[in-house]
Amino acid sequence: MFRAHVPRPRLSRVLDAALHVPVTLVCGGAGWGKTVLVSTWLDDRPFPVAWLTADRADDDVQSFWSGVVTALRAAGAVPHGDPPEEWHGVRSAARVRALAGGVLRLPTPTVMVIDDLQEFENGEVLRELGTLIDRPWPNLHLILISRSEPALPLYRLRLAGGLREIRVVDLAFTAEEAALLFTRLDLRLDGNDVVALLERTQGWPAGLQMAADFLTAPGGPHRISEFAGDVRPVDEYLTNEVLAELPPRTLRFLLCTSISEQLCGDLADAITLDDDGRRILEELELAGDFVVRLGARPLWFRYHRLLRDVLRHHLALECAPRVPELHGRAARWHLAHGSIHQALGHASAGGDWPLVGRVVVAQAVPLILSSDGAALVRALRGIPAAESATTAELTVCAALLLFDAGDWDAIPERLVAARGLLQGRPEEERTPVETAIRALELGVHGAIGDMPAVVAETTRLLTALSRFGTAEIPAAAQYRAIALTFKGVGLFWLGQTDLAERFLWNASTAARAAGTELVEINAVGHRALLEIMYGSVQEATRLATAALDLAERGGWRSAWQTVAAHLAMTLVHVGRRDLAQAEGALQQGRRALCQEPEAAQQLAWLGCQAELALARGEPSVARAVLAQARRQQGSRIRAPALDRWLLLIESRVDLRTGAYEAVEERYARVGVPTFAERVCQARAAFAVGELSRAEVLLAGSPAPLSETVTTVEAHVLTALIADARRQGLRAAAALAGAFALAEHEGLIAPFVAMAGGRLERLVRRQSLLTYRNTAFVSDVLKAMTATGAGENAAVQAGELSEREREVLSYLPTMLTAGDIAAELGVSINTVKAHLRSIYRKLNVARRREAVTHAREHGLI
Repeated sequence: MFRAHVPRPRLSRVLDAALHVPVTLVCGGAGWGKTVLVSTWLDDRPFPVAWLTADRADDDVQSFWSGVVTALRAAGAVPHGDPPEEWHGVRSAARVRALAGGVLRLPTPTVMVIDDLQEFENGEVLRELGTLIDRPWPNLHLILISRSEPALPLYRLRLAGGLREIRVVDLAFTAEEAALLFTRLDLRLDGNDVVALLERTQGWPAGLQMAADFLTAPGGPHRISEFAGDVRPVDEYLTNEVLAELPPRTLRFLLCTSISEQLCGDLADAITLDDDGRRILEELELAGDFVVRLGARPLWFRYHRLLRDVLRHHLALECAPRVPELHGRAARWHLAHGSIHQALGHASAGGDWPLVGRVVVAQAVPLILSSDGAALVRALRGIPAAESATTAELTVCAALLLFDAGDWDAIPERLVAARGLLQGRPEEERTPVETAIRALELGVHGAIGDMPAVVAETTRLLTALSRFGTAEIPAAAQYRAIALTFKGVGLFWLGQTDLAERFLWNASTAARAAGTELVEINAVGHRALLEIMYGSVQEATRLATAALDLAERGGWRSAWQTVAAHLAMTLVHVGRRDLAQAEGALQQGRRALCQEPEAAQQLAWLGCQAELALARGEPSVARAVLAQARRQQGSRIRAPALDRWLLLIESRVDLRTGAYEAVEERYARVGVPTFAERVCQARAAFAVGELSRAEVLLAGSPAPLSETVTTVEAHVLTALIADARRQGLRAAAALAGAFALAEHEGLIAPFVAMAGGRLERLVRRQSLLTYRNTAFVSDVLKAMTATGAGENAAVQAGELSEREREVLSYLPTMLTAGDIAAELGVSINTVKAHLRSIYRKLNVARRREAVTHAREHGLI
């Protein structure tokens, strides 16, 4: 079989070490290279080697022991007449004693190899051999080579440390060994091809050899993918070497169960309609290494990939009419045991599309918003287009595909069609379909940002779910967790923060109980975003960290459900003036947002980008980002609290640039301003000297104690107003309150935002008046002075024209050259010419390098 020898030093070292124990077992199925390994290792060894290859024709004790003695004599280890030539009529005990005596008198260390041990089926032969090996012999090392586990008392040797074993896991070729094999067969493959063949053959040496033969066969060159899809190269070998020796009933069992990638006894029984699946699987595992045990309780097994391919090929040729029925049995078993994807796979493979639809609607619709969403979409894509309108369930499947593609406008038509197909069906059949339809309608409203519709639809869905249990709707717990999350998000962006927090807390608890981790991440992330905007920075940090830790453990760091947590962390870092960390969190949120461009989250991301730009002292960049957000606020997005938050950021930009009248005009059009909006108005009034008006605005209904960012801003502004009125004690008290709260939350941004004027002097005085907050006050002073230095630094790019500096200010945004041109009212070619000039003058080659250089030199 093997035309090229591949040295395997790692296994030679195992055999070398095994010489110090009585017995070595090399066990593996056909084609695993057992005999080649041992014989190659024994070449040029300095000690006698006796080799006996078992033959089923000589399967009796006399022939066996005669063969052993002959092999020992041929090796020069045992002289003639020792043990006696003839043992006919001698009892087994005497025979073994005689041979044992001869072994004890071996003059030199000797290796005795018994190959193809599986050929011995005579119980007496194995019993006498077991008696011999049950005790150590000073000068004899026994190597047993077998395709299956020998019926010998090896467990005692194993427990005593007297046995070394080499099995399939060791015999399987590594990538380096496979590459060397192909090289010696004059076959040049790159690393990816070698890995692909290793995966296909699972390191089976004979399989790799056959792959090489296939790739170099006449009519080539052949591709790796062709070998992966063609069973002919291995069919004859496996049929003759593995399948031919099996009893007909076992072969039928293998053929029927080959439809499943993994098997346990119960599943095998369900497929074969028999009751001894576990016994057969365990026997097959012991008999060779083409059936592999995967785990326990229950025991699961898999067939070697090449063997399974051959079995499925024979099944299709010999029993094609039965294949759909076998898949149907497997699908129903998996469905009963909660294995949804496996049930869908078997239903699809059997072409039972109505069953696929029922499985999806009954249990799989919530998976579209889970970590299993991609697997569900792959299954849905397998449904033939002609089948998608035949039942209400399959029509819902088609709508799910549209949902995954983001084609929101096409979904309602499908859902209307699904409702039409439900007419006249019993209520127990309608209930899961109607629930799935409501969930999809909810998903569409959430995606386009229609928050009033989200709240209304979730209310209807939760009411419906309260009337049914898992018997009617198996996925009820998952639906409930999703509905609670959507309702909390909807209430959040409608400005009903207390209710939103309650629903989001319930959602995270329900999601954890239902095992829907991504839904839990989404709910906890929105709780963190709500906290940083309306509550505690510390609590926002805790919640966002918890959500992102859960995402990290599951490998979902960039899933769209993490967007809210990333945005919350962005705002936390902005508040604490850790702007590099804020940039990292913002970009991570961008990567996650690309997975599912939800309208509200897109606007929230732009708001966070504007906040970060403002914190960096780039108000023109922040204004450009907010203009981009306005363009994206289509007529279908209805999220009043989100709109108000974006306007609040715009007001802060106006305060930064001295556009105080714009702040007043903006909030004159607002009905009842929020606390944060009143603080913005008060800052504008203070800036133009209207101290009384500023005090009136701050003296309105008090902010919630947890609204820390705005509360700190209000305390700082109160201190400035008191100082302007020469009320030193009141100013000191207000500033002390600001520092106490800010230190607890780690907040620095409110002080930096109002830096300038007398605030720095007040802060320095505060550090002299009290020993409290000393380190924190020092940090605030550093941030204030560093920011002031950066903002007041003279522009060193004297070479840049005014218009070039204006174009440069847009580069940190996500705006394209065309977008910048539209903002400036010039042509795109003009913008590109400015960019080329900027890059040349700054000695950079790319946009990102220009931004980095400009920031380092205080140009933006």
